[in-house]
Amino acid sequence: MTPLQRLLQEEIPVRPAPAPQRTPWTPEQQAQHRADLLTAVDGWHWTDDTSLSAKRRHLRLIRAADAA
Repeated sequence: MTPLQRLLQEEIPVRPAPAPQRTPWTPEQQAQHRADLLTAVDGWHWTDDTSLSAKRRHLRLIRAADAA
């Protein structure tokens, strides 16, 4: 068998395998995840300048008074 024939017999993956199917979260898991996130951000606040810079023009701060 020639090297070309051996190469053509190999199975060459053409795309990654599909991701495994994830099961939906239960209401209890969702509640725990939300509680963990709220605990992680409790007391946190933005300390940097909130003005729009050239690098962050696509972001803007929406103040509570503006949103109402």
